[in-house]
Amino acid sequence: DRESGALVKKIPLSAHPNNIAVTPKGDRVVVAIASDAGAVDIIDTQTLTLKKTVPVHGRLHNIYVTPDGKYAVMGSIPKKLITVVDLATEEIAWELKLDLGVRPMTIEANDDGSTRRIFVQTSDFNGFAVVDFATRKEVTKIKLPDPTAEFETDAERATAPSHGIGVAPDRKTLWVTSIPNNAVYVYSLADLSLM
Repeated sequence: DRESGALVKKIPLSAHPNNIAVTPKGDRVVVAIASDAGAVDIIDTQTLTLKKTVPVHGRLHNIYVTPDGKYAVMGSIPKKLITVVDLATEEIAWELKLDLGVRPMTIEANDDGSTRRIFVQTSDFNGFAVVDFATRKEVTKIKLPDPTAEFETDAERATAPSHGIGVAPDRKTLWVTSIPNNAVYVYSLADLSLM
């Protein structure tokens, strides 16, 4: 309970989770299952019960809901896979294999709220990939600038040099972090140029 801080209910999941996302209507919570087989658990927020488990092809890292609430988008590091689940049918709509493990993502909406592009940070790459949602293809990769100095970094983070990405609320810029560069970079969404 948000006001009292009291525990309302514990909801058993199908396996060990990693991240969650909530639909814009607040009717469902989608949970990325990080166990080897991988799955998406869908929680009904009215009944606070596990409504459905959707098996996927690899354990999941992060999960997101598209701005229009129509899809859940998730990534697998070991399988190097983006999976998109249609939230109307609660089944896999499509998958896209990348060349590197899928880590944080952010989603850009069209003017009508539908999904235009997914920006994907990957393992062992200081930058991000751009996926066109309509064609279901990776259209380009953007490498962040080379570091201008050497910064102390946590060796545990070496496989995720760029780990944190987001589209600004005004949908004009993309913000991207870089651990080795000790920096945040801002790109124009119009042409993906560095600002």
